[in-house]
Amino acid sequence: MERNSQPDPQASDSKSSQSNELSSLESATSGSTWLPIPKAQSLSVGCILILLSCLIVITVSPVAGINVDRSSPDDSGSYTLDSVVTSGVTDSPSQPSITGEFTKSSYTGVAGDPIEIVHGYDNPDGPAYLLVGGNQISNTGQTVGFVDVIKITGTSTTINTRLIGTEKTNVKSCGLDEVSCDLEFRDANGDLVADSLSNLTGSSGATGAGGLVRPLVPQRYRLAITDGTFTIDNSGVVTPTAAADQADLILRKPKLSDNVEVFTSVDPRIATEDIDTESLNSLRKNGFERTAVTEGNHVVLGFESTGIWGALSYFAADADSIEAGKAVDAQALVDLLAAEEGVSLQVQQTNPSGNEPRSELDLSQADPDDLTVILADEGELDTPSAPNQFYLVLDTGDDGPFTHNPEPGDKFSVRFALEGSEGVRYRFNNTDQTSLPDPFSPVGSGSEHPELFPYWGVSDTGTHAEASFSIRERFVRYDRVTDEGEILVEAENGRITGTTSLLPAVETSVTLVNDAGSTPNRKESQLDISDGEFSIKFGTDELTPGTRLNYNLYQGSTHRDSRTVVIVSDSDNPDRLTISDASQNVTITEGENLSAINVVAQNVGGFTGEGELRLTVENSTVTGSWGVRLDPSESRSFDFGTTTADLEPGTYPFNLRLDGDVHNGTLVVESDPATTTIDEDEPESPPGGGTAGGGSEGNGTADNSKSNDGTADDNGDSSDDESTTNRIDGDGAPSEEPADDGSRSSGLIPLPFGTREALGGTIMVGAVYLLGHWV
Repeated sequence: MERNSQPDPQASDSKSSQSNELSSLESATSGSTWLPIPKAQSLSVGCILILLSCLIVITVSPVAGINVDRSSPDDSGSYTLDSVVTSGVTDSPSQPSITGEFTKSSYTGVAGDPIEIVHGYDNPDGPAYLLVGGNQISNTGQTVGFVDVIKITGTSTTINTRLIGTEKTNVKSCGLDEVSCDLEFRDANGDLVADSLSNLTGSSGATGAGGLVRPLVPQRYRLAITDGTFTIDNSGVVTPTAAADQADLILRKPKLSDNVEVFTSVDPRIATEDIDTESLNSLRKNGFERTAVTEGNHVVLGFESTGIWGALSYFAADADSIEAGKAVDAQALVDLLAAEEGVSLQVQQTNPSGNEPRSELDLSQADPDDLTVILADEGELDTPSAPNQFYLVLDTGDDGPFTHNPEPGDKFSVRFALEGSEGVRYRFNNTDQTSLPDPFSPVGSGSEHPELFPYWGVSDTGTHAEASFSIRERFVRYDRVTDEGEILVEAENGRITGTTSLLPAVETSVTLVNDAGSTPNRKESQLDISDGEFSIKFGTDELTPGTRLNYNLYQGSTHRDSRTVVIVSDSDNPDRLTISDASQNVTITEGENLSAINVVAQNVGGFTGEGELRLTVENSTVTGSWGVRLDPSESRSFDFGTTTADLEPGTYPFNLRLDGDVHNGTLVVESDPATTTIDEDEPESPPGGGTAGGGSEGNGTADNSKSNDGTADDNGDSSDDESTTNRIDGDGAPSEEPADDGSRSSGLIPLPFGTREALGGTIMVGAVYLLGHWV
């Protein structure tokens, strides 16, 4: 029956009579004792049975205002009563036949988000209703200031808490003209107060028919399954006369995480396989978590926030709810940001050059194919009935959602905010307070009044989350190359490695061709990409250092790079020269050169190499070197015949060095058998004409000459006034030594030559004398 206009007197009288009966029963049963009943006035057996039947009904039926704890059933499977929060009249003696229950004792959500209330009910006498609000807050003693009665059908009701109590509410509120409800609100005396929500506003504050100042604030609201009859006390508390079951709706304050997730995903237009751009899992599988976005690929920005999903659901044309893990129409986000809802998103370039225009995200002008909005997968949500994360997928290629195409080197900042301003709060623009407000028309709309998030208080200043990303070129950077860009590959492992900005979702391959043989040899391999690094493996068993290959890189069917690959033994030293063979132990005679030290140098690299072959004996006492230039795989022998070892007889270590390669050996210097060394301070010749110092005849001379003005001739005989040196002639007879003034040279000259050189030695001694001194 329609009860939104004038009340029905007949129905009013009937229910008033029931209420009076309830009051009489309460008066008769109040107090701590029962009044005595005289025997003359004893009740008949029939009356007693009726009274007992009523008491049984009262005992087993759900009681208005009693919360049932379903979290811990007792052993019998029943649930215990945990609290009584009634106010005013409760159940009448003749209980209605409505039954029902909630699946939870409390439903917790976030103000501004949808929440699903699951219930069951049965009312053979008429429709069932869901009471929302009308309760009193225990710690303040005040009512919540809001009442709505929803006509329910089915097994659940999803309430969009951003829209409830407004003209865009998603539920069948009895405050809407198009919804027919049969409601009664009576006072404690049983008198009819109102038969619709619009008539109730003056008694209980805001209702689902008007008077709501702002969206439903974070608070606890009572839920009850009823038949549409209620009592209201002087404080405005609304209590169902008959409640099949009760529960609580707890709305919490929205939150915004200050963390923005950023990752990049491949451009599906160049991907080898089809990529579902509306699947978060698919984007992650074909992407990489990094803030450096390869030009043309997609950047994915993830935001975690609550309190925005009711509005987003409305703009997505699905006011009930939006499904986790699915994409929503990107226009819904565009409309949300355009509405004066205090939700803002800004993505703009931070490093434009002096005359370069700044590139910014412009969702209003974006092609739907260039951006996607995806809700977090259900497994990632704390409250699956309402999402708390969404991801914005943006194309960074040409003609994307930016005002200017992003280019390599561009840097962007990201800012997502729930705006607030200290000292002011969001408020609906419904000055008359009697009609249902427009949920997205706040006070100050269209003016310079700052946008305000509906759920911030007067002390809140808003909150925001920030991130950044950059654009970089598509590249493949090889680890080992020459100055000319040739790729170096070691023969032992046959691997090309490096870094890349390419993503593994695109098949990338290489071909290598060797034209050196009688027939070209072609190899193919794949680029294995992981975490921004790549490797290419191919067989090199038959390839020797110096072999050159033609290299081509393909991304899909698109040719990306051409180079030359050179096989080397050591990529760190591609033109390496080594000592492949050298003398180990060398023996020479004193005074000889070092031609006995032989070295074989070889180029084991892939390029012509140059270096210095250096010999060092006894800590650089003797050194020698060769300049070496060898083509790949070329060998050459070297010796040190031009280097003389000016060393006394003995054993000396030596080493050979070439381009970091070191070879050690031992040099033995033996005495020259043709040389006798004459020591200083040698004793005089013994009697009998023996040679001084015991020297063997014919092997040397001893020169103990006197000071004299003469010079020795070629035969060792002195002229007049000449001194004569002691020497051994060729026939072994000592020369004469004429007397002089008695002075004798104290210096002995060791002669490093044999008998055959005695004549030369004599001339040398004479020369020294003629110069006026002795050595």
